[in-house]
Amino acid sequence: MKQGAPEPIAALNRVRILENGEPLVDIRLACPHLLVSEKACPWLRVTVADMAEAACVSLEPLGLRLRAGTALRTVAVQKRHYDGYYQRMEQEHPAWPRSALRRAANRYFAPYDQSAPPGHCTGGAIDVELVGPDGAAMDVNTPYERWDGAYTWVEGLTPQAHANRQTLVQAMLGAGFSNCRDEYWHYSFGDSAWAVRTGASECPYGLALPPEGQCPEP
Repeated sequence: MKQGAPEPIAALNRVRILENGEPLVDIRLACPHLLVSEKACPWLRVTVADMAEAACVSLEPLGLRLRAGTALRTVAVQKRHYDGYYQRMEQEHPAWPRSALRRAANRYFAPYDQSAPPGHCTGGAIDVELVGPDGAAMDVNTPYERWDGAYTWVEGLTPQAHANRQTLVQAMLGAGFSNCRDEYWHYSFGDSAWAVRTGASECPYGLALPPEGQCPEP
């Protein structure tokens, strides 16, 4: 049995969203210890930004840092990613029914057409990687290719990759994040997935919009 809580869409949709109006902050300014990918839309809720900074500070004695690959994501970008993958599966598997295509797309991208908004669209989710003193990403996945080893508690990692992954996971959990068990890099707080993982029936974050012109769509 997998460790961690599953996140079925039905359970996500049952979470009551009590939007608390917490603003977004630019993590390039709010998180001085966090490296931020140039491709990322660099906005998170205030609380989540503070937690990301705390995770970074906890790694400082080890000479390690975190890099954010994805923070906020607009619904338009989420839709493009989801629809693009769905269409790819449709072309590759023309005999599949819609239900199978949806399951395939849902594995990699949260659907944008449900009552529970995707975590990245709330400003409550962040994808991170562990970075060494030289600025290069630390190995957390050998001998797997990325998605083959995406499950956070996957077995068969090399001792060094396992140790590095545990360092990443513990830094984020220690800062108060919850982890998506199927993606070792994905962490959130305050969104519907966080509620499901922690057994809460309500969450404080719904959809969040970045300041106009401040989130270019890749």
